[in-house]
Amino acid sequence: MKKLLSTLPLFLMILGCNQASMSTDGSVLMARTAAWEAALDAEDIDALVMIYTSDARLMPPNGEMASGGDAVRTIFGGMLEAGLSVDLVSIEAQASGDIGYDVGTYTMMDGDTVVDTGKFIEIFQRGDDGEWRISTDMWSSNVPVPVAAPMEEDESMD
Repeated sequence: MKKLLSTLPLFLMILGCNQASMSTDGSVLMARTAAWEAALDAEDIDALVMIYTSDARLMPPNGEMASGGDAVRTIFGGMLEAGLSVDLVSIEAQASGDIGYDVGTYTMMDGDTVVDTGKFIEIFQRGDDGEWRISTDMWSSNVPVPVAAPMEEDESMD
């Protein structure tokens, strides 16, 4: 009995180590990304906002970082008003504990015309309700930013 009691702490430590990581299949995050695309395609801005945390950070290309539900409405509502749609392709998604990410590519369309291609990363957090929501959304274009012509000196200033 003494030997059993002396090995009990070791057994409990090994058991605890095996349960430390709560890994989640990345497919649940890819499904949330697919739900984002479906909400945009349906022009359902309210559903789109619900996919984000209330304090989500959005980092659009060549723009300032914005946060919160109003930022989601403004940025993606503007896309909807412009008649744009997006095709997302998830490449890799991983989650551990209550945080995860989805990395992929996008094609932005205006009708049948491709207007942009690029890549994205979405950072997800699992809420107290068990739902995965985007807490940080960053995307960048593959299209180079046009280089501005150098400014000519104003000869009237001499």
